[in-house]
Parts: sequence; C-alpha cells; structure tokens
Amino acid sequence: MAKKVTIAKKPDLSQPADMRILGQFIRHRRTSLNMTLEDAASLCGLSKQAYSNVERGVNNIRVETLFKALDALGVFLTIQETEQGEDDWI
Repeated sequence: MAKKVTIAKKPDLSQPADMRILGQFIRHRRTSLNMTLEDAASLCGLSKQAYSNVERGVNNIRVETLFKALDALGVFLTIQETEQGEDDWI
C-alpha cells in the first residue's frame, strides 16, 4: 500500500531566509507534490539521509546538495537588493 503524504505547513516567508526556513519550504513543496521523502531523494539524486538533512535545515550540508533539492522540486532563490544597498536572500 502506498504511503500517505500529509502536506506540511508552509513556513512564514516574510522572515529572513536561513537553512531552517529553506528546509521547511522544501518539505512543504515536496508534500504538496504528494511525494514521499524516498521519492524526492531519488528525484534529486541524493541519499535519503542527505535529503532529510536538507528538509531538517541542517547547517553543515553542502551547497551543491541544497541546490540539487531546490532544482529538482522547482524552487528558485533570488537575491533582492534593499534600499540600503544590502543584499537580501529571498
């Protein structure tokens, strides 16, 4: 029998992005697509543990690992310059 996927709550994206927020958004995106963790890991070309670390917002993951997950799930990051000239990640 197929595993039931429950849609995870979407994080508050008005907060500055950090690994925890990105992980929550990636989990929300995966569950919104009705994908299991195993399916998402396979789609991203990552081990189940590496993908799980992304969703848990582990701070010491490789940037390449994060971007594999973002790319496979169709999530894009942009940089927006603020009025003070500082760069904010969105």
